[in-house]
Amino acid sequence: MANTDPTHKPVRQDELNTALETNRLFDAVAFTPAVTLDELDLAECRFINCVFDLSSVRGADFSGALFKGCRISPGRFASCKLAGARVHDSSFFDADRKKGCTFAFCDLRGVEAEKCNFAVNSFERCDMYDFGARECSFRGVRFHGSTFTKAISKRVIVTRARFEACNFAFTDFSGVSLESCEFRTCRFLDTALFDVNLTDAVLRDCSLEKAEWERANLTRADLRGSTISGLNLAVLSGYAGLMIGESQQTELLERLGVSVNPD
Repeated sequence: MANTDPTHKPVRQDELNTALETNRLFDAVAFTPAVTLDELDLAECRFINCVFDLSSVRGADFSGALFKGCRISPGRFASCKLAGARVHDSSFFDADRKKGCTFAFCDLRGVEAEKCNFAVNSFERCDMYDFGARECSFRGVRFHGSTFTKAISKRVIVTRARFEACNFAFTDFSGVSLESCEFRTCRFLDTALFDVNLTDAVLRDCSLEKAEWERANLTRADLRGSTISGLNLAVLSGYAGLMIGESQQTELLERLGVSVNPD
Protein backbone atom coordinates (compact mmCIF):
# COMPACT_ATOMS: atom_id res chain seq x y z
CA MET A 1 0.00 0.00 0.00
CA ALA A 2 1.12 3.56 -0.65
CA ASN A 3 1.75 5.53 2.50
CA THR A 4 -1.08 7.99 2.03
CA ASP A 5 -1.60 10.66 4.67
CA PRO A 6 -4.38 13.16 5.41
CA THR A 7 -2.86 15.64 2.95
CA HIS A 8 -3.63 13.25 0.07
CA LYS A 9 -7.29 13.18 -0.86
CA PRO A 10 -8.54 9.96 -2.47
CA VAL A 11 -10.18 10.76 -5.79
CA ARG A 12 -13.45 9.21 -6.94
CA GLN A 13 -13.97 8.03 -10.50
CA ASP A 14 -16.50 10.78 -11.23
CA GLU A 15 -14.11 13.42 -9.84
CA LEU A 16 -11.32 12.00 -11.97
CA ASN A 17 -13.46 12.17 -15.11
CA THR A 18 -14.50 15.75 -14.34
CA ALA A 19 -10.89 16.85 -13.86
CA LEU A 20 -9.97 15.31 -17.21
CA GLU A 21 -12.62 17.46 -18.87
CA THR A 22 -11.36 20.67 -17.23
CA ASN A 23 -7.84 21.65 -16.07
CA ARG A 24 -6.27 18.15 -15.89
CA LEU A 25 -4.51 19.13 -12.66
CA PHE A 26 -4.20 16.68 -9.76
CA ASP A 27 -2.57 18.14 -6.66
CA ALA A 28 -2.00 15.97 -3.56
CA VAL A 29 -4.41 13.34 -4.87
CA ALA A 30 -4.38 9.65 -3.92
CA PHE A 31 -5.19 7.22 -6.73
CA THR A 32 -6.48 4.15 -4.88
CA PRO A 33 -7.91 0.82 -6.11
CA ALA A 34 -11.34 2.51 -5.97
CA VAL A 35 -10.57 4.07 -9.36
CA THR A 36 -9.23 2.72 -12.63
CA LEU A 37 -6.94 4.47 -15.09
CA ASP A 38 -7.22 1.74 -17.71
CA GLU A 39 -7.57 3.08 -21.28
CA LEU A 40 -8.02 6.68 -20.05
CA ASP A 41 -6.76 9.72 -21.94
CA LEU A 42 -4.45 11.34 -19.35
CA ALA A 43 -2.29 13.20 -21.86
CA GLU A 44 -0.84 16.51 -20.62
CA CYS A 45 -2.13 15.92 -17.09
CA ARG A 46 -0.19 17.43 -14.19
CA PHE A 47 0.28 15.18 -11.17
CA ILE A 48 1.76 17.19 -8.28
CA ASN A 49 2.63 15.43 -5.00
CA CYS A 50 0.28 12.57 -5.83
CA VAL A 51 0.38 8.95 -4.69
CA PHE A 52 -0.56 6.00 -6.91
CA ASP A 53 -1.59 2.77 -5.22
CA LEU A 54 -2.74 0.75 -8.21
CA SER A 55 -1.72 -2.83 -8.88
CA SER A 56 -2.02 -2.36 -12.64
CA VAL A 57 -2.67 0.27 -15.28
CA ARG A 58 -3.46 -0.87 -18.82
CA GLY A 59 -3.56 1.15 -22.01
CA ALA A 60 -3.56 4.59 -20.37
CA ASP A 61 -2.22 7.58 -22.32
CA PHE A 62 0.12 9.75 -20.18
CA SER A 63 1.75 11.44 -23.18
CA GLY A 64 3.25 14.80 -22.22
CA ALA A 65 2.15 14.42 -18.60
CA LEU A 66 4.05 15.91 -15.65
CA PHE A 67 4.77 13.89 -12.50
CA LYS A 68 6.34 16.00 -9.75
CA GLY A 69 6.95 14.83 -6.19
CA CYS A 70 4.86 11.69 -6.76
CA ARG A 71 5.08 8.25 -5.14
CA ILE A 72 4.08 5.26 -7.24
CA SER A 73 3.60 1.96 -5.44
CA PRO A 74 4.91 -1.18 -7.14
CA GLY A 75 2.49 -2.00 -9.94
CA ARG A 76 2.38 -3.03 -13.57
CA PHE A 77 1.99 -0.49 -16.38
CA ALA A 78 1.09 -2.39 -19.55
CA SER A 79 0.84 -0.89 -23.05
CA CYS A 80 0.74 2.64 -21.63
CA LYS A 81 1.88 5.76 -23.51
CA LEU A 82 4.26 8.10 -21.68
CA ALA A 83 5.93 9.72 -24.70
CA GLY A 84 7.28 13.14 -23.76
CA ALA A 85 6.35 12.77 -20.10
CA ARG A 86 8.35 14.74 -17.49
CA VAL A 87 9.07 13.00 -14.21
CA HIS A 88 10.72 14.94 -11.37
CA ASP A 89 11.50 14.07 -7.74
CA SER A 90 9.31 10.97 -7.92
CA SER A 91 9.72 7.42 -6.66
CA PHE A 92 8.68 4.17 -8.33
CA PHE A 93 10.22 2.05 -5.55
CA ASP A 94 8.89 0.73 -2.24
CA ALA A 95 11.81 0.66 0.20
CA ASP A 96 9.98 -1.50 2.76
CA ARG A 97 9.16 -4.22 0.23
CA LYS A 98 12.30 -3.58 -1.85
CA LYS A 99 10.10 -3.75 -4.91
CA GLY A 100 9.68 -1.55 -7.98
CA CYS A 101 7.28 -1.08 -10.87
CA THR A 102 7.05 -3.00 -14.12
CA PHE A 103 6.63 -1.25 -17.45
CA ALA A 104 5.66 -3.68 -20.20
CA PHE A 105 5.25 -2.77 -23.89
CA CYS A 106 5.12 0.93 -22.96
CA ASP A 107 5.92 3.96 -25.12
CA LEU A 108 8.58 5.88 -23.17
CA ARG A 109 10.02 7.89 -26.05
CA GLY A 110 11.37 11.29 -25.07
CA VAL A 111 10.74 10.86 -21.34
CA GLU A 112 12.70 13.35 -19.21
CA ALA A 113 13.40 12.18 -15.66
CA GLU A 114 15.26 14.03 -12.92
CA LYS A 115 16.02 12.99 -9.33
CA CYS A 116 13.77 9.93 -9.54
CA ASN A 117 14.06 6.47 -8.01
CA PHE A 118 13.47 3.61 -10.46
CA ALA A 119 15.32 1.02 -8.34
CA VAL A 120 14.55 -2.62 -9.24
CA ASN A 121 12.01 -1.54 -11.84
CA SER A 122 11.58 -3.70 -14.92
CA PHE A 123 11.31 -2.28 -18.44
CA GLU A 124 10.03 -5.10 -20.62
CA ARG A 125 9.99 -4.56 -24.39
CA CYS A 126 9.49 -0.82 -24.05
CA ASP A 127 10.26 1.84 -26.65
CA MET A 128 12.73 4.15 -24.88
CA TYR A 129 14.15 6.14 -27.80
CA ASP A 130 15.50 9.56 -26.71
CA PHE A 131 15.02 8.76 -23.01
CA GLY A 132 16.81 11.26 -20.77
CA ALA A 133 17.61 11.03 -17.07
CA ARG A 134 19.61 13.10 -14.59
CA GLU A 135 20.47 12.15 -11.01
CA CYS A 136 18.21 9.10 -11.08
CA SER A 137 18.63 5.64 -9.55
CA PHE A 138 18.29 2.65 -11.87
CA ARG A 139 19.85 0.30 -9.32
CA GLY A 140 18.93 -3.31 -10.07
CA VAL A 141 16.77 -2.39 -13.08
CA ARG A 142 16.17 -4.88 -15.91
CA PHE A 143 15.82 -3.63 -19.50
CA HIS A 144 14.63 -6.93 -20.94
CA GLY A 145 13.88 -6.57 -24.64
CA SER A 146 13.60 -2.77 -24.48
CA THR A 147 15.04 -0.57 -27.19
CA PHE A 148 16.54 2.91 -27.42
CA THR A 149 16.39 2.86 -31.23
CA LYS A 150 14.22 4.46 -33.89
CA ALA A 151 13.92 3.34 -37.50
CA ILE A 152 14.32 6.35 -39.79
CA SER A 153 14.07 4.17 -42.89
CA LYS A 154 14.55 0.54 -43.83
CA ARG A 155 18.31 1.03 -43.79
CA VAL A 156 18.79 3.75 -41.17
CA ILE A 157 18.29 3.07 -37.46
CA VAL A 158 19.14 5.73 -34.87
CA THR A 159 19.82 5.05 -31.20
CA ARG A 160 19.57 7.84 -28.64
CA ALA A 161 19.46 8.20 -24.85
CA ARG A 162 21.15 10.51 -22.33
CA PHE A 163 22.01 9.80 -18.71
CA GLU A 164 23.86 12.09 -16.31
CA ALA A 165 24.90 11.31 -12.73
CA CYS A 166 22.71 8.17 -12.64
CA ASN A 167 23.22 4.98 -10.63
CA PHE A 168 23.22 1.75 -12.65
CA ALA A 169 24.62 -0.54 -9.93
CA PHE A 170 23.49 -4.15 -10.46
CA THR A 171 21.48 -3.09 -13.53
CA ASP A 172 20.94 -5.65 -16.31
CA PHE A 173 21.45 -4.23 -19.82
CA SER A 174 22.11 -7.66 -21.36
CA GLY A 175 21.50 -7.74 -25.11
CA VAL A 176 20.45 -4.09 -25.32
CA SER A 177 21.77 -1.76 -28.04
CA LEU A 178 23.17 1.43 -26.51
CA GLU A 179 24.90 2.58 -29.66
CA SER A 180 25.65 6.34 -29.57
CA CYS A 181 23.99 6.71 -26.15
CA GLU A 182 25.53 9.12 -23.62
CA PHE A 183 26.43 8.33 -20.02
CA ARG A 184 28.20 11.03 -18.02
CA THR A 185 29.37 10.71 -14.41
CA CYS A 186 27.27 7.55 -14.00
CA ARG A 187 27.98 4.57 -11.74
CA PHE A 188 28.15 1.02 -13.14
CA LEU A 189 28.91 -1.29 -10.20
CA ASP A 190 28.42 -4.99 -11.00
CA THR A 191 26.39 -3.94 -14.02
CA ALA A 192 25.57 -6.66 -16.58
CA LEU A 193 26.67 -5.50 -20.03
CA PHE A 194 26.68 -8.92 -21.72
CA ASP A 195 26.24 -8.66 -25.51
CA VAL A 196 25.57 -4.92 -25.26
CA ASN A 197 26.31 -2.78 -28.31
CA LEU A 198 28.11 0.37 -27.12
CA THR A 199 29.45 1.39 -30.53
CA ASP A 200 30.05 5.17 -30.58
CA ALA A 201 28.67 5.42 -27.04
CA VAL A 202 29.96 8.06 -24.63
CA LEU A 203 30.81 6.91 -21.10
CA ARG A 204 32.75 9.90 -19.78
CA ASP A 205 33.88 10.24 -16.16
CA CYS A 206 31.92 7.14 -15.13
CA SER A 207 32.69 4.51 -12.52
CA LEU A 208 32.82 1.19 -14.37
CA GLU A 209 34.16 -0.99 -11.59
CA LYS A 210 33.28 -4.69 -11.69
CA ALA A 211 31.02 -4.31 -14.74
CA GLU A 212 30.47 -7.52 -16.71
CA TRP A 213 31.69 -6.91 -20.29
CA GLU A 214 31.49 -10.32 -22.00
CA ARG A 215 30.87 -9.92 -25.75
CA ALA A 216 30.13 -6.19 -25.38
CA ASN A 217 31.03 -4.04 -28.38
CA LEU A 218 33.03 -0.91 -27.50
CA THR A 219 33.96 0.08 -31.04
CA ARG A 220 34.73 3.83 -31.07
CA ALA A 221 33.27 4.20 -27.57
CA ASP A 222 34.59 7.10 -25.47
CA LEU A 223 35.65 5.98 -21.97
CA ARG A 224 37.91 8.92 -21.18
CA GLY A 225 37.98 9.91 -17.53
CA SER A 226 36.22 6.74 -16.38
CA THR A 227 37.50 4.18 -13.89
CA ILE A 228 37.79 0.94 -15.85
CA SER A 229 39.11 -1.60 -13.37
CA GLY A 230 37.98 -5.02 -14.52
CA LEU A 231 37.72 -4.14 -18.20
CA ASN A 232 39.40 -6.92 -20.18
CA LEU A 233 39.63 -6.21 -23.90
CA ALA A 234 39.97 -9.94 -24.59
CA VAL A 235 36.33 -10.63 -23.71
CA LEU A 236 34.89 -7.88 -25.92
CA SER A 237 33.36 -8.50 -29.34
CA GLY A 238 34.97 -5.31 -30.64
CA TYR A 239 36.98 -2.30 -29.49
CA ALA A 240 38.53 -0.76 -32.62
CA GLY A 241 38.79 2.98 -32.17
CA LEU A 242 38.07 2.81 -28.42
CA MET A 243 38.99 6.14 -26.82
CA ILE A 244 40.71 6.21 -23.44
CA GLY A 245 42.94 8.64 -21.59
CA GLU A 246 46.68 8.28 -21.17
CA SER A 247 46.32 7.31 -17.51
CA GLN A 248 44.01 4.39 -18.44
CA GLN A 249 46.20 2.65 -20.98
CA THR A 250 48.54 0.95 -18.50
CA GLU A 251 45.70 -0.84 -16.72
CA LEU A 252 44.14 -2.07 -19.97
CA LEU A 253 47.43 -3.38 -21.33
CA GLU A 254 48.40 -5.12 -18.10
CA ARG A 255 45.10 -7.03 -18.10
CA LEU A 256 46.12 -8.35 -21.51
CA GLY A 257 49.44 -9.51 -20.06
CA VAL A 258 51.46 -6.63 -21.47
CA SER A 259 53.98 -5.15 -19.08
CA VAL A 260 54.24 -1.38 -19.34
CA ASN A 261 57.59 0.02 -18.17
CA PRO A 262 59.20 3.41 -18.57
CA ASP A 263 61.92 3.69 -21.24
